[in-house]
Amino acid sequence: MEYKRQVRSIGGEQVVVHVLTAPQPGNLYGLAPVLSNGTVTGRETVSGMQRRLSRRATLAGVNGDMFNWTSGRPSGVFLRNGVLSTRPMPGRSTLGIGLDGLLRTDLVGYQGTWQFGSNPLRPLTEFNHPVEKTNGVALFSPTWGPAAPHLSHAREIVLSHVAKVGPNKDLAGRVEARPLGTGHAIPPRGAILQARGDRRRPLLDEGKVGNWVKLHIGLTPWWPGVKDAIGGGPRLVSGGVPVFQADEAFLTSQLLPRNPRTAVGQLGGGRILLVAVDGRKSWSAGVTNTQLARLMVRLGAVTAMALDAGGSTTMAFDGRVLNHPSDGSERPVADALMVMYYGVYARPPRLSLYSPNGDGVADIQRLYAKVVRPSRVTRKLVRVSDGFVPWKSTAVKQPGTFVKEVRRTLRDGRWRWEVSAVDSQGRSSQMTRVFTTNNTLGHLALSKRLMRPTRRGGRLDISFRVGRSADLALTVRTRGGTVVRHLVSTHLGAGRYAIRWNGKNDRGRVVQTRHYVVRARASNAVGVVALSKGVRVVRRF
Repeated sequence: MEYKRQVRSIGGEQVVVHVLTAPQPGNLYGLAPVLSNGTVTGRETVSGMQRRLSRRATLAGVNGDMFNWTSGRPSGVFLRNGVLSTRPMPGRSTLGIGLDGLLRTDLVGYQGTWQFGSNPLRPLTEFNHPVEKTNGVALFSPTWGPAAPHLSHAREIVLSHVAKVGPNKDLAGRVEARPLGTGHAIPPRGAILQARGDRRRPLLDEGKVGNWVKLHIGLTPWWPGVKDAIGGGPRLVSGGVPVFQADEAFLTSQLLPRNPRTAVGQLGGGRILLVAVDGRKSWSAGVTNTQLARLMVRLGAVTAMALDAGGSTTMAFDGRVLNHPSDGSERPVADALMVMYYGVYARPPRLSLYSPNGDGVADIQRLYAKVVRPSRVTRKLVRVSDGFVPWKSTAVKQPGTFVKEVRRTLRDGRWRWEVSAVDSQGRSSQMTRVFTTNNTLGHLALSKRLMRPTRRGGRLDISFRVGRSADLALTVRTRGGTVVRHLVSTHLGAGRYAIRWNGKNDRGRVVQTRHYVVRARASNAVGVVALSKGVRVVRRF
Protein backbone atom coordinates (compact mmCIF):
# COMPACT_ATOMS: atom_id res chain seq x y z
CA MET A 1 0.00 0.00 0.00
CA GLU A 2 1.15 3.52 -0.73
CA TYR A 3 -0.13 6.75 0.81
CA LYS A 4 0.51 10.24 -0.59
CA ARG A 5 -0.60 13.66 0.56
CA GLN A 6 -0.87 15.96 -2.43
CA VAL A 7 -1.41 19.70 -2.67
CA ARG A 8 -3.18 20.55 -5.92
CA SER A 9 -4.78 23.55 -7.56
CA ILE A 10 -8.33 22.63 -8.58
CA GLY A 11 -10.70 25.23 -10.00
CA GLY A 12 -8.32 28.01 -8.98
CA GLU A 13 -8.26 26.97 -5.31
CA GLN A 14 -5.69 25.06 -3.27
CA VAL A 15 -6.85 21.59 -2.30
CA VAL A 16 -5.21 18.91 -0.14
CA VAL A 17 -5.79 15.42 -1.53
CA HIS A 18 -5.04 12.19 0.35
CA VAL A 19 -4.43 9.25 -1.99
CA LEU A 20 -4.13 5.61 -0.95
CA THR A 21 -3.32 2.96 -3.55
CA ALA A 22 -3.35 -0.75 -2.79
CA PRO A 23 -2.94 -3.99 -4.74
CA GLN A 24 -5.88 -5.56 -6.53
CA PRO A 25 -7.82 -7.67 -3.99
CA GLY A 26 -6.50 -11.20 -3.77
CA ASN A 27 -3.77 -13.20 -2.03
CA LEU A 28 -2.65 -11.13 0.99
CA TYR A 29 -4.92 -8.16 0.23
CA GLY A 30 -8.68 -7.68 0.44
CA LEU A 31 -11.14 -4.85 -0.04
CA ALA A 32 -14.33 -5.00 2.00
CA PRO A 33 -16.91 -2.83 3.74
CA VAL A 34 -16.91 -2.68 7.54
CA LEU A 35 -20.12 -2.09 9.50
CA SER A 36 -19.91 0.14 12.56
CA ASN A 37 -19.88 -1.99 15.73
CA GLY A 38 -20.89 -4.97 13.56
CA THR A 39 -24.54 -3.85 13.47
CA VAL A 40 -26.75 -1.63 11.32
CA THR A 41 -27.69 0.57 14.28
CA GLY A 42 -25.10 2.82 15.87
CA ARG A 43 -22.03 4.63 14.56
CA GLU A 44 -18.27 4.27 14.96
CA THR A 45 -15.20 6.16 13.75
CA VAL A 46 -13.13 4.76 10.88
CA SER A 47 -10.04 4.59 13.10
CA GLY A 48 -12.10 2.87 15.82
CA MET A 49 -13.20 0.19 13.35
CA GLN A 50 -9.56 -0.39 12.44
CA ARG A 51 -8.49 -0.77 16.05
CA ARG A 52 -11.39 -3.14 16.72
CA LEU A 53 -10.41 -5.37 13.80
CA SER A 54 -6.63 -5.06 14.14
CA ARG A 55 -6.20 -8.70 15.18
CA ARG A 56 -7.86 -9.83 11.94
CA ALA A 57 -5.92 -7.63 9.52
CA THR A 58 -3.91 -4.45 9.13
CA LEU A 59 -6.41 -1.95 7.75
CA ALA A 60 -6.36 1.23 5.71
CA GLY A 61 -9.53 2.86 4.51
CA VAL A 62 -12.07 5.62 4.20
CA ASN A 63 -15.58 6.40 5.40
CA GLY A 64 -18.37 4.66 3.52
CA ASP A 65 -22.01 5.31 2.69
CA MET A 66 -24.28 8.15 3.75
CA PHE A 67 -26.41 7.29 6.76
CA ASN A 68 -29.30 8.13 9.02
CA TRP A 69 -27.88 10.49 11.63
CA THR A 70 -30.09 9.16 14.45
CA SER A 71 -30.05 5.39 13.95
CA GLY A 72 -26.73 5.09 12.09
CA ARG A 73 -28.30 2.95 9.37
CA PRO A 74 -26.43 3.15 6.02
CA SER A 75 -28.51 4.75 3.28
CA GLY A 76 -27.72 2.06 0.71
CA VAL A 77 -26.65 -1.55 0.52
CA PHE A 78 -24.24 -3.23 2.93
CA LEU A 79 -23.10 -6.75 2.03
CA ARG A 80 -20.20 -8.54 3.72
CA ASN A 81 -19.13 -12.11 2.96
CA GLY A 82 -22.46 -12.73 1.26
CA VAL A 83 -24.50 -11.58 4.28
CA LEU A 84 -26.86 -8.70 3.53
CA SER A 85 -27.40 -6.11 6.27
CA THR A 86 -29.15 -3.31 4.36
CA ARG A 87 -30.81 -2.99 0.97
CA PRO A 88 -29.90 -0.59 -1.87
CA MET A 89 -31.30 2.91 -1.97
CA PRO A 90 -33.35 3.51 -5.14
CA GLY A 91 -31.62 5.86 -7.55
CA ARG A 92 -28.18 5.70 -5.95
CA SER A 93 -25.17 3.65 -6.99
CA THR A 94 -23.95 0.45 -5.39
CA LEU A 95 -20.31 -0.65 -5.47
CA GLY A 96 -19.76 -4.40 -5.81
CA ILE A 97 -16.39 -6.01 -5.05
CA GLY A 98 -15.92 -9.15 -7.13
CA LEU A 99 -14.12 -12.31 -6.11
CA ASP A 100 -11.93 -11.59 -9.16
CA GLY A 101 -10.74 -8.38 -7.50
CA LEU A 102 -12.63 -6.10 -9.90
CA LEU A 103 -15.09 -3.35 -8.92
CA ARG A 104 -18.59 -2.98 -10.36
CA THR A 105 -21.00 -0.06 -10.05
CA ASP A 106 -24.67 0.04 -10.96
CA LEU A 107 -28.10 1.19 -9.85
CA VAL A 108 -29.47 -1.83 -8.00
CA GLY A 109 -33.17 -2.25 -7.22
CA TYR A 110 -34.85 -4.02 -4.30
CA GLN A 111 -37.93 -6.22 -4.13
CA GLY A 112 -38.72 -8.40 -1.12
CA THR A 113 -41.53 -10.86 -0.53
CA TRP A 114 -43.03 -13.01 2.26
CA GLN A 115 -45.56 -15.84 2.09
CA PHE A 116 -47.17 -18.27 4.52
CA GLY A 117 -48.00 -21.60 2.85
CA SER A 118 -50.44 -21.22 -0.05
CA ASN A 119 -51.53 -17.75 1.05
CA PRO A 120 -50.89 -14.83 -1.31
CA LEU A 121 -47.30 -13.72 -1.96
CA ARG A 122 -46.98 -10.34 -0.25
CA PRO A 123 -44.45 -7.51 -0.61
CA LEU A 124 -41.74 -7.07 1.99
CA THR A 125 -41.71 -3.29 2.19
CA GLU A 126 -38.43 -2.96 4.05
CA PHE A 127 -35.40 -4.94 5.14
CA ASN A 128 -33.57 -3.83 8.29
CA HIS A 129 -35.33 -0.49 8.13
CA PRO A 130 -38.51 0.64 9.93
CA VAL A 131 -41.59 1.04 7.75
CA GLU A 132 -41.99 4.78 7.30
CA LYS A 133 -45.32 4.66 5.45
CA THR A 134 -48.70 4.09 7.07
CA ASN A 135 -48.77 0.44 5.99
CA GLY A 136 -46.08 -2.13 5.30
CA VAL A 137 -44.02 -5.08 6.52
CA ALA A 138 -40.31 -5.11 7.43
CA LEU A 139 -37.88 -7.94 8.11
CA PHE A 140 -35.22 -7.44 10.79
CA SER A 141 -32.24 -9.81 10.86
CA PRO A 142 -29.62 -10.15 13.65
CA THR A 143 -27.27 -7.69 11.92
CA TRP A 144 -29.81 -4.91 12.58
CA GLY A 145 -28.98 -4.96 16.28
CA PRO A 146 -30.13 -6.69 19.47
CA ALA A 147 -33.83 -5.83 19.08
CA ALA A 148 -36.32 -4.64 16.48
CA PRO A 149 -37.22 -0.94 16.64
CA HIS A 150 -40.25 0.30 18.54
CA LEU A 151 -42.94 1.38 16.10
CA SER A 152 -46.43 2.75 16.70
CA HIS A 153 -49.49 1.03 15.23
CA ALA A 154 -47.44 -2.11 14.60
CA ARG A 155 -47.15 -5.75 15.62
CA GLU A 156 -44.42 -8.30 15.08
CA ILE A 157 -43.78 -12.03 15.10
CA VAL A 158 -40.55 -13.73 16.16
CA LEU A 159 -39.02 -16.24 13.74
CA SER A 160 -36.48 -19.00 14.30
CA HIS A 161 -34.45 -21.19 11.92
CA VAL A 162 -33.78 -18.29 9.53
CA ALA A 163 -30.54 -18.61 7.56
CA LYS A 164 -28.28 -15.63 6.97
CA VAL A 165 -29.88 -13.19 4.55
CA GLY A 166 -28.22 -12.87 1.13
CA PRO A 167 -29.11 -11.27 -2.22
CA ASN A 168 -31.70 -13.23 -4.23
CA LYS A 169 -31.68 -16.03 -1.68
CA ASP A 170 -34.80 -17.98 -0.73
CA LEU A 171 -35.23 -18.22 3.04
CA ALA A 172 -37.67 -19.73 5.48
CA GLY A 173 -38.52 -19.15 9.12
CA ARG A 174 -40.69 -20.74 11.78
CA VAL A 175 -42.99 -18.61 13.95
CA GLU A 176 -41.85 -18.94 17.57
CA ALA A 177 -43.78 -16.14 19.28
CA ARG A 178 -46.43 -13.47 18.69
CA PRO A 179 -45.73 -10.92 21.42
CA LEU A 180 -47.69 -7.75 21.96
CA GLY A 181 -46.18 -4.50 20.76
CA THR A 182 -42.81 -4.11 19.04
CA GLY A 183 -39.11 -3.83 19.89
CA HIS A 184 -38.50 -7.45 20.90
CA ALA A 185 -35.15 -9.23 20.86
CA ILE A 186 -34.00 -10.67 17.53
CA PRO A 187 -32.91 -14.33 17.93
CA PRO A 188 -29.28 -15.04 16.85
CA ARG A 189 -30.50 -17.57 14.26
CA GLY A 190 -33.81 -15.94 13.59
CA ALA A 191 -35.52 -12.72 12.57
CA ILE A 192 -38.52 -10.54 13.26
CA LEU A 193 -41.32 -9.68 10.86
CA GLN A 194 -42.89 -6.36 11.79
CA ALA A 195 -46.15 -5.15 10.23
CA ARG A 196 -47.65 -1.68 10.38
CA GLY A 197 -51.14 -0.40 9.70
CA ASP A 198 -53.48 -2.68 7.75
CA ARG A 199 -50.63 -5.15 7.14
CA ARG A 200 -50.97 -6.29 10.76
CA ARG A 201 -54.08 -8.33 10.10
CA PRO A 202 -52.67 -10.73 7.42
CA LEU A 203 -49.45 -11.16 9.37
CA LEU A 204 -51.28 -12.17 12.55
CA ASP A 205 -53.91 -14.23 10.75
CA GLU A 206 -51.36 -16.28 8.82
CA GLY A 207 -48.41 -16.17 11.21
CA LYS A 208 -49.59 -18.65 13.82
CA VAL A 209 -47.02 -20.20 16.16
CA GLY A 210 -45.41 -23.16 14.41
CA ASN A 211 -46.23 -21.96 10.87
CA TRP A 212 -43.43 -21.50 8.35
CA VAL A 213 -42.94 -18.40 6.22
CA LYS A 214 -41.02 -18.11 2.96
CA LEU A 215 -38.85 -14.99 2.59
CA HIS A 216 -36.98 -13.52 -0.35
CA ILE A 217 -34.76 -10.44 -0.64
CA GLY A 218 -34.40 -9.65 -4.34
CA LEU A 219 -31.66 -7.32 -5.67
CA THR A 220 -31.69 -6.58 -9.40
CA PRO A 221 -29.52 -6.35 -11.32
CA TRP A 222 -26.94 -8.27 -9.32
CA TRP A 223 -23.48 -9.50 -10.20
CA PRO A 224 -22.39 -13.14 -9.97
CA GLY A 225 -19.27 -13.57 -7.86
CA VAL A 226 -19.90 -10.48 -5.70
CA LYS A 227 -19.93 -11.21 -1.96
CA ASP A 228 -19.15 -7.68 -0.72
CA ALA A 229 -20.88 -4.42 -1.58
CA ILE A 230 -21.45 -0.95 -0.21
CA GLY A 231 -23.79 1.89 -1.07
CA GLY A 232 -22.83 5.43 -1.97
CA GLY A 233 -22.84 7.38 -5.19
CA PRO A 234 -22.95 8.99 -7.53
CA ARG A 235 -20.87 7.13 -10.10
CA LEU A 236 -17.80 9.22 -10.98
CA VAL A 237 -15.87 7.31 -13.66
CA SER A 238 -16.94 4.67 -16.16
CA GLY A 239 -14.54 3.17 -18.70
CA GLY A 240 -11.91 5.75 -17.77
CA VAL A 241 -14.24 8.66 -18.66
CA PRO A 242 -15.57 11.08 -16.01
CA VAL A 243 -19.32 10.92 -15.39
CA PHE A 244 -20.72 14.42 -14.86
CA GLN A 245 -24.45 13.64 -15.09
CA ALA A 246 -25.02 10.34 -13.28
CA ASP A 247 -28.77 11.03 -13.01
CA GLU A 248 -28.87 9.68 -9.48
CA ALA A 249 -31.04 10.65 -6.53
CA PHE A 250 -28.92 13.50 -5.18
CA LEU A 251 -29.74 17.16 -4.65
CA THR A 252 -27.76 19.87 -6.39
CA SER A 253 -26.92 21.13 -2.89
CA GLN A 254 -25.09 17.83 -2.35
CA LEU A 255 -23.19 17.85 -5.64
CA LEU A 256 -22.38 21.46 -6.57
CA PRO A 257 -20.70 23.06 -3.52
CA ARG A 258 -17.00 22.64 -2.79
CA ASN A 259 -16.87 20.20 0.11
CA PRO A 260 -14.63 17.55 1.64
CA ARG A 261 -15.25 14.44 -0.45
CA THR A 262 -14.41 10.73 -0.49
CA ALA A 263 -14.16 8.33 -3.42
CA VAL A 264 -13.14 4.79 -4.34
CA GLY A 265 -11.81 3.71 -7.72
CA GLN A 266 -9.80 1.11 -9.58
CA LEU A 267 -6.81 1.71 -11.84
CA GLY A 268 -6.38 0.05 -15.22
CA GLY A 269 -3.98 -2.54 -13.79
CA GLY A 270 -6.40 -3.50 -11.04
CA ARG A 271 -4.95 -1.52 -8.14
CA ILE A 272 -7.45 0.04 -5.72
CA LEU A 273 -7.60 3.81 -5.31
CA LEU A 274 -9.04 5.47 -2.19
CA VAL A 275 -9.21 9.27 -2.10
CA ALA A 276 -10.12 11.76 0.63
CA VAL A 277 -10.17 15.48 -0.19
CA ASP A 278 -9.93 17.92 2.71
CA GLY A 279 -12.31 20.88 2.59
CA ARG A 280 -13.94 23.73 4.50
CA LYS A 281 -10.44 24.88 5.48
CA SER A 282 -8.51 28.02 4.56
CA TRP A 283 -5.74 25.81 3.17
CA SER A 284 -8.02 23.32 1.37
CA ALA A 285 -11.19 24.47 -0.39
CA GLY A 286 -12.65 21.03 -1.13
CA VAL A 287 -14.10 20.03 -4.50
CA THR A 288 -17.42 19.77 -6.30
CA ASN A 289 -18.67 16.37 -7.42
CA THR A 290 -17.65 17.21 -11.01
CA GLN A 291 -14.16 18.18 -9.88
CA LEU A 292 -13.94 14.92 -7.93
CA ALA A 293 -14.80 12.96 -11.10
CA ARG A 294 -12.06 14.76 -13.04
CA LEU A 295 -9.59 14.19 -10.19
CA MET A 296 -10.24 10.44 -10.15
CA VAL A 297 -9.55 10.28 -13.91
CA ARG A 298 -6.32 12.25 -13.46
CA LEU A 299 -5.28 9.75 -10.80
CA GLY A 300 -5.80 6.94 -13.31
CA ALA A 301 -9.18 5.49 -12.30
CA VAL A 302 -11.09 3.53 -14.94
CA THR A 303 -14.00 2.94 -12.52
CA ALA A 304 -14.92 5.16 -9.57
CA MET A 305 -17.78 6.01 -7.23
CA ALA A 306 -18.26 8.71 -4.61
CA LEU A 307 -18.89 7.92 -0.97
CA ASP A 308 -20.23 10.10 1.86
CA ALA A 309 -18.83 13.63 1.94
CA GLY A 310 -18.58 16.65 4.24
CA GLY A 311 -17.67 16.05 7.86
CA SER A 312 -17.73 12.30 7.30
CA THR A 313 -14.71 12.39 4.95
CA THR A 314 -11.97 10.42 6.70
CA MET A 315 -8.92 8.43 5.69
CA ALA A 316 -7.13 6.33 8.31
CA PHE A 317 -4.44 3.68 8.55
CA ASP A 318 -3.94 1.22 11.41
CA GLY A 319 -6.12 3.30 13.73
CA ARG A 320 -4.52 6.68 12.87
CA VAL A 321 -6.37 9.40 10.94
CA LEU A 322 -4.39 10.67 7.94
CA ASN A 323 -6.51 13.59 6.74
CA HIS A 324 -8.11 16.53 8.55
CA PRO A 325 -11.87 15.94 9.02
CA SER A 326 -13.73 19.23 8.62
CA ASP A 327 -15.62 18.84 11.92
CA GLY A 328 -12.29 19.32 13.71
CA SER A 329 -12.39 15.72 14.93
CA GLU A 330 -13.26 12.36 13.43
CA ARG A 331 -16.99 11.83 12.92
CA PRO A 332 -18.56 8.47 13.86
CA VAL A 333 -20.07 6.98 10.71
CA ALA A 334 -22.24 4.02 9.69
CA ASP A 335 -19.70 2.03 7.74
CA ALA A 336 -16.35 2.22 6.02
CA LEU A 337 -14.50 0.75 3.05
CA MET A 338 -11.23 -0.90 4.05
CA VAL A 339 -8.19 -2.38 2.39
CA MET A 340 -7.24 -5.38 4.51
CA TYR A 341 -3.67 -6.71 4.59
CA TYR A 342 -3.21 -10.21 6.00
CA GLY A 343 0.59 -10.52 5.89
CA VAL A 344 3.19 -9.74 8.52
CA TYR A 345 3.23 -6.08 9.53
CA ALA A 346 5.96 -4.13 11.31
CA ARG A 347 4.72 -0.81 12.56
CA PRO A 348 7.31 1.99 12.89
CA PRO A 349 9.83 1.46 15.71
CA ARG A 350 9.18 3.28 18.97
CA LEU A 351 12.20 5.49 18.24
CA SER A 352 13.40 6.65 14.84
CA LEU A 353 16.53 7.83 16.67
CA TYR A 354 17.84 5.42 19.32
CA SER A 355 20.41 6.73 21.80
CA PRO A 356 21.27 4.08 24.44
CA ASN A 357 23.82 6.12 26.43
CA GLY A 358 22.19 5.75 29.85
CA ASP A 359 20.85 9.28 30.22
CA GLY A 360 17.22 8.15 30.31
CA VAL A 361 16.38 9.74 26.96
CA ALA A 362 15.66 7.42 23.99
CA ASP A 363 17.43 4.61 25.85
CA ILE A 364 14.90 1.84 25.16
CA GLN A 365 13.97 0.80 21.62
CA ARG A 366 10.89 -1.30 20.89
CA LEU A 367 10.48 -3.11 17.57
CA TYR A 368 7.16 -4.63 16.50
CA ALA A 369 5.85 -7.48 14.36
CA LYS A 370 2.20 -8.48 13.90
CA VAL A 371 0.60 -11.52 12.27
CA VAL A 372 -3.13 -12.17 11.96
CA ARG A 373 -2.89 -15.87 11.15
CA PRO A 374 -0.76 -18.67 12.67
CA SER A 375 2.62 -18.17 11.00
CA ARG A 376 6.27 -19.10 11.08
CA VAL A 377 7.84 -15.74 11.84
CA THR A 378 11.47 -14.67 11.45
CA ARG A 379 12.64 -11.44 13.08
CA LYS A 380 16.13 -10.03 12.92
CA LEU A 381 18.17 -6.91 13.55
CA VAL A 382 20.64 -6.04 10.76
CA ARG A 383 23.35 -3.37 10.60
CA VAL A 384 22.90 -1.59 7.27
CA SER A 385 26.59 -0.82 6.69
CA ASP A 386 27.86 -4.42 6.66
CA GLY A 387 24.88 -6.76 7.18
CA PHE A 388 25.96 -7.81 10.69
CA VAL A 389 23.11 -9.56 12.58
CA PRO A 390 23.37 -9.25 16.38
CA TRP A 391 19.94 -10.80 17.01
CA LYS A 392 17.62 -13.20 15.16
CA SER A 393 14.60 -15.31 16.10
CA THR A 394 12.48 -17.82 14.15
CA ALA A 395 9.40 -19.36 15.74
CA VAL A 396 5.80 -20.35 15.05
CA LYS A 397 3.54 -17.58 16.34
CA GLN A 398 -0.18 -17.37 16.94
CA PRO A 399 -2.00 -14.19 15.83
CA GLY A 400 -0.86 -11.15 17.78
CA THR A 401 1.75 -8.42 18.06
CA PHE A 402 5.25 -9.29 19.27
CA VAL A 403 7.67 -6.77 20.71
CA LYS A 404 11.46 -6.95 20.73
CA GLU A 405 12.84 -4.59 23.36
CA VAL A 406 16.38 -3.37 22.73
CA ARG A 407 18.35 -1.90 25.61
CA ARG A 408 21.85 -2.80 24.49
CA THR A 409 24.38 -0.45 22.95
CA LEU A 410 24.42 -0.70 19.18
CA ARG A 411 27.10 0.80 16.98
CA ASP A 412 26.16 4.25 15.72
CA GLY A 413 24.58 4.18 12.29
CA ARG A 414 21.53 2.84 10.45
CA TRP A 415 19.85 -0.45 11.42
CA ARG A 416 17.17 -2.55 9.73
CA TRP A 417 14.40 -4.40 11.54
CA GLU A 418 13.44 -7.22 9.18
CA VAL A 419 10.36 -9.40 9.69
CA SER A 420 9.08 -12.19 7.46
CA ALA A 421 6.36 -14.79 7.83
CA VAL A 422 4.81 -17.81 6.16
CA ASP A 423 1.21 -18.22 7.29
CA SER A 424 -0.88 -21.36 7.73
CA GLN A 425 -2.03 -21.10 4.12
CA GLY A 426 1.55 -21.08 2.84
CA ARG A 427 1.55 -17.41 1.87
CA SER A 428 4.78 -15.51 2.54
CA SER A 429 5.23 -11.84 3.36
CA GLN A 430 7.98 -9.59 4.64
CA MET A 431 8.54 -6.04 5.80
CA THR A 432 11.49 -3.83 6.81
CA ARG A 433 11.77 -0.79 9.07
CA VAL A 434 14.86 1.36 9.49
CA PHE A 435 16.08 3.38 12.48
CA THR A 436 19.30 5.14 13.47
CA THR A 437 21.46 4.68 16.53
CA ASN A 438 23.26 7.88 17.50
CA ASN A 439 25.10 8.30 20.81
CA THR A 440 26.79 11.55 19.84
CA LEU A 441 24.96 13.67 22.41
CA GLY A 442 23.62 12.84 25.85
CA HIS A 443 23.22 13.63 29.54
CA LEU A 444 21.93 17.18 29.07
CA ALA A 445 21.38 18.61 32.57
CA LEU A 446 20.47 22.00 34.08
CA SER A 447 21.58 23.13 37.52
CA LYS A 448 18.09 24.37 38.37
CA ARG A 449 14.52 24.32 37.07
CA LEU A 450 13.74 27.85 38.29
CA MET A 451 16.05 30.80 37.73
CA ARG A 452 15.31 34.13 39.47
CA PRO A 453 17.59 36.73 37.87
CA THR A 454 18.15 40.24 39.19
CA ARG A 455 18.79 43.30 37.03
CA ARG A 456 22.40 42.11 36.71
CA GLY A 457 21.32 38.68 35.47
CA GLY A 458 21.29 35.15 36.83
CA ARG A 459 23.13 31.85 36.69
CA LEU A 460 22.17 28.57 35.07
CA ASP A 461 24.80 25.87 34.61
CA ILE A 462 24.25 23.61 31.60
CA SER A 463 26.17 20.36 31.18
CA PHE A 464 26.18 17.68 28.48
CA ARG A 465 28.33 14.90 27.09
CA VAL A 466 29.55 14.47 23.51
CA GLY A 467 30.22 10.86 22.52
CA ARG A 468 31.98 11.62 19.24
CA SER A 469 33.16 14.80 17.53
CA ALA A 470 30.35 16.91 16.11
CA ASP A 471 29.21 20.40 15.25
CA LEU A 472 27.27 21.57 18.28
CA ALA A 473 24.80 24.40 18.74
CA LEU A 474 23.47 25.33 22.18
CA THR A 475 20.59 27.81 22.34
CA VAL A 476 17.90 29.13 24.66
CA ARG A 477 14.46 29.38 23.11
CA THR A 478 10.90 30.23 23.98
CA ARG A 479 8.46 27.34 24.08
CA GLY A 480 7.30 28.49 20.66
CA GLY A 481 10.80 27.94 19.25
CA THR A 482 12.07 31.55 19.00
CA VAL A 483 15.79 31.72 19.81
CA VAL A 484 16.58 34.33 22.49
CA ARG A 485 20.23 33.41 23.15
CA HIS A 486 22.93 31.65 21.11
CA LEU A 487 25.27 30.13 23.69
CA VAL A 488 27.54 27.84 21.65
CA SER A 489 28.05 27.17 17.95
CA THR A 490 31.29 25.27 17.36
CA HIS A 491 32.91 21.90 16.63
CA LEU A 492 33.52 19.80 19.72
CA GLY A 493 35.38 16.56 20.29
CA ALA A 494 34.28 13.74 22.59
CA GLY A 495 34.06 14.72 26.24
CA ARG A 496 32.02 16.40 28.97
CA TYR A 497 31.17 20.08 28.72
CA ALA A 498 29.65 22.76 30.94
CA ILE A 499 28.26 26.12 29.81
CA ARG A 500 26.81 28.91 31.90
CA TRP A 501 23.86 31.09 30.92
CA ASN A 502 23.49 34.43 32.68
CA GLY A 503 19.79 34.82 31.94
CA LYS A 504 20.33 37.42 29.22
CA ASN A 505 19.35 37.44 25.55
CA ASP A 506 21.61 38.09 22.56
CA ARG A 507 21.21 41.88 23.10
CA GLY A 508 22.55 41.62 26.64
CA ARG A 509 19.23 42.19 28.38
CA VAL A 510 17.68 39.97 31.05
CA VAL A 511 14.94 37.87 29.48
CA GLN A 512 11.29 38.27 30.41
CA THR A 513 9.50 36.13 32.99
CA ARG A 514 8.30 32.98 31.20
CA HIS A 515 9.18 29.36 30.41
CA TYR A 516 12.24 28.70 28.23
CA VAL A 517 13.88 25.68 26.61
CA VAL A 518 17.59 24.94 26.53
CA ARG A 519 18.30 23.03 23.32
CA ALA A 520 21.50 21.23 22.33
CA ARG A 521 21.90 20.04 18.74
CA ALA A 522 24.81 17.93 17.45
CA SER A 523 25.49 17.09 13.81
CA ASN A 524 28.07 14.76 12.25
CA ALA A 525 28.36 11.97 9.68
CA VAL A 526 26.06 9.74 11.76
CA GLY A 527 23.24 12.27 11.62
CA VAL A 528 21.59 14.92 13.76
CA VAL A 529 20.58 14.51 17.39
CA ALA A 530 18.97 17.11 19.65
CA LEU A 531 18.13 17.27 23.35
CA SER A 532 16.03 19.82 25.26
CA LYS A 533 15.39 20.77 28.89
CA GLY A 534 12.97 23.33 30.24
CA VAL A 535 13.62 26.12 32.71
CA ARG A 536 11.31 28.74 34.18
CA VAL A 537 12.58 32.28 34.54
CA VAL A 538 10.98 34.64 37.10
CA ARG A 539 12.60 38.06 37.27
CA ARG A 540 13.11 39.61 40.71
CA PHE A 541 12.61 43.15 39.48
